[in-house]
Amino acid sequence: MRIRVLGSYGSRLPGYHTSSMLINDNILLDAGTVTAVLSLAEQATIDHVILTHAHLDHVVDLAFLADNVFTLRTAPLRIWGPEEVLAALRNHLFNNEIWPDFSHIRVRDFPIVELLPLAVGRASEVGGLTLHWERTNHPVFTAGYLISAQGNTLLHSGDTSITGKLWDMGRAASGLRLAFVETSFPNRLEAIARASGHLTPEMLKGELAKLDRPELPIKIFHMKPQFLDEILVELHDLDDPRLQILHGGEIFHC
Repeated sequence: MRIRVLGSYGSRLPGYHTSSMLINDNILLDAGTVTAVLSLAEQATIDHVILTHAHLDHVVDLAFLADNVFTLRTAPLRIWGPEEVLAALRNHLFNNEIWPDFSHIRVRDFPIVELLPLAVGRASEVGGLTLHWERTNHPVFTAGYLISAQGNTLLHSGDTSITGKLWDMGRAASGLRLAFVETSFPNRLEAIARASGHLTPEMLKGELAKLDRPELPIKIFHMKPQFLDEILVELHDLDDPRLQILHGGEIFHC
């Protein structure tokens, strides 16, 4: 897998983009930042979008991506996620009020977008990737993923606070090479982090102990940019050499 980071933050300020990753040039993992980074030609090559959840910072560019590329495609833009996540899109984004319902607008003989539920309790195949997911601890229905191809596996936490099944899945995974784990707030805002379904550096430490994969590189994402300096200091204080902040524009091979 070739993973290009388009955005890695939990909010927007100039130079800070919300969460999205491009896998193998044609699969998005979340869609918080797409159209401000990719050229129109690059956008048109995206065939699949895998969603962790339906909060705005993870789906906002679905609206503009669909609008930009519909005349350039020969098949629908396929949007994948747990059924509860897709239902939120239908009800609150592609609802002909906030944005057109592109799942019912056809170009030639196909809809502009297609919403496709992931299997529950077993693997799904999406664009040559194998997906397993577990629900995480967030105020809306949210999935954390294991994403595998050719014997290599990536863990993506989605948005989460203190959780369990995701780490159980990751601890048992074969071929696990890399993990992207959210850390949104500094330690002094732990009460806010817990209430909003996120992690602080100190909470992260406990979650990584549950994962129990000491060899695994951990890339930290979803930092709130207004607290970035504090978060960086507190991550450094954990004295864990595996931890690195994720930056837009980085490319990983897994």
